[in-house]
Amino acid sequence: MARAMTAWDDIEALAGDRTMGAAETADRAARALPEIPADELTDAVETLLAAHPVMAPLWRLGNAMLTADDPAAAAQKFRGEMAGDSTAAFALSPALPGRILTISSSATVVEALTVRKPRTVVCMESRPGGEGLSMAGMVSAYSDVEVVDDDRAIAEVPAEAVLIGADAITPTSVVNKVKSLELVQAAIAASIPRYAVAGSVKLVPCELPVPELFQAVPLHLFTGIALPAGLLQPPEAAARAASVRMHPGLVALAERLQA
Repeated sequence: MARAMTAWDDIEALAGDRTMGAAETADRAARALPEIPADELTDAVETLLAAHPVMAPLWRLGNAMLTADDPAAAAQKFRGEMAGDSTAAFALSPALPGRILTISSSATVVEALTVRKPRTVVCMESRPGGEGLSMAGMVSAYSDVEVVDDDRAIAEVPAEAVLIGADAITPTSVVNKVKSLELVQAAIAASIPRYAVAGSVKLVPCELPVPELFQAVPLHLFTGIALPAGLLQPPEAAARAASVRMHPGLVALAERLQA
């Protein structure tokens, strides 16, 4: 007879997954962690964070679980907060022009484009991984879509604005897919606006490890950062990230993982 799946099986599967985005991973973790015995909860949280150190929602979920008297209620509240983060798309929509260039695949970027329905969305191929193809499929119902080579996109910036998502927003940077920094720098050289859009659970008060396939883009390089609170100037977004409270053990873990 096959062994029944346990909560630890779910945690280990999530730790090993390399296909889901930060929001989906955190949502599934929020359903699995309440089933972990209380004396093993810290180990489970650290297992997830060591496997996905760049995913800010996992840090925020871990913080909620480790600081709550009722972890199950904290996990449910966290899932509700994530669901409310879609309002960031409405904060950004009025600022977006008719032709937008984006990189990788982000659920929050898709929401912003769905609200705005721009004339054209240009998707970088986003190699390695090639997420631009899936991104193009998700927004093709509302806009004309072009998929372009990464080098060409960075050389030409063929759009009226650049829009990226975020795996994390720290007090100093937006962490996103590799080549995001080159794209933002190229947009600056071409005098093209640069926006990042993210839910509030992407805000963390400490610097996170940045794995090989990700980059930290300095906040001051952006025209605006769209959050559920509104379209913010980079210093405002930095202050909001810095104001987030984080369990001391998790801050120490972030420092260890960076080292």
